[in-house]
Amino acid sequence: MKKVILTTGGTGGHIYPALAVAQELKDRGVDVLFVGTSIRMEKDIVPKAGYRFIGLNIAPPKTIKNMFKYIRGIFQGFKIVMKEKPDAIIGFGNYISVPVVLAGIILRKKVYLQEQNANMGGMNKFFYRFVEKTFLAFEKTYDDIPIKYQKKVMVTGNPLRKETYTVDSAEEREKIKTEPGEKILLITGGSLGAKEINDGVLKNWDRFRENRNIRLYWATGEKNYDEIMKSIERAKMQDIVRPYFDNMINIMAAADLVICRAGALTISEIIELGKPSIIIPYSSIKVGQYANGKLLKDAGAALMYKNSESSRAIEKAFELLENQNELDTMKINIRNLKKDNPAGKIIETLDIWRN
Repeated sequence: MKKVILTTGGTGGHIYPALAVAQELKDRGVDVLFVGTSIRMEKDIVPKAGYRFIGLNIAPPKTIKNMFKYIRGIFQGFKIVMKEKPDAIIGFGNYISVPVVLAGIILRKKVYLQEQNANMGGMNKFFYRFVEKTFLAFEKTYDDIPIKYQKKVMVTGNPLRKETYTVDSAEEREKIKTEPGEKILLITGGSLGAKEINDGVLKNWDRFRENRNIRLYWATGEKNYDEIMKSIERAKMQDIVRPYFDNMINIMAAADLVICRAGALTISEIIELGKPSIIIPYSSIKVGQYANGKLLKDAGAALMYKNSESSRAIEKAFELLENQNELDTMKINIRNLKKDNPAGKIIETLDIWRN
């Protein structure tokens, strides 16, 4: 039986693409092992999904204590690769992937990388020269790579959960009993929420309450929810305010417009579902959300606002929901960004199928 190690962790943006690839590998009879940390969310998510998992006791090497842990983690990475003898290793970015990716390169294993964002992260930017292939989510990432290395990269799109490819917009609108002429607006700042976006909604709350043609699905984030519920007092019966929606993909499929951050997976889901959007990127340059959002903006598939313009962005949503022609144009433009079967393309490219 073929064996592949997937090394990932830290955030859902790194973990869920790896899980999508893992499912494709599992469907083809490949033994999959995950390596992440023993302290981040992957330690719970990956075993719950049914995969074998090894957690390294590592954290970002920014302190002396963490540096020593990280060095020990690198030695653990070598031990894992020597013991497991994988046919291939796929790293999904950030400091968590380094121990196993480095071990794989030095031990001459077939090593691959996957980059979720438009701008390549530091780990992938360092290692792409030394691996078999790096799988990119977006064409724009070619800008980070010298011409002589471009044959070592391939644009596949971001692997997404299977339900993203099968969910149907009309069916989802029927499930929530959408009325003729009613517009569905999804607003989310991610699982943690986004204060600036929430404040923008609150400033326009009277308008939401009075507009009978817009049904709002608002994910406030866990830490903001109780305070917001005290602030809004009253809402239309059809408006749904929750900390987070477990069925986010279904709501996004039903939506006429999405207001959100610009995390790599959120952007990829919007592209796959063909949804017009208003993007408000997280302001930190390190996170890379601005470049992700700009992809949609430049394609004419989204509008983009700064954090400080969140209230203005919400106001624009009311205007946009009354302009079906503009929404339809955005839907057409987003089609040019769509990629077919990213996970399938990735595993077909792995050089493990010859014998």
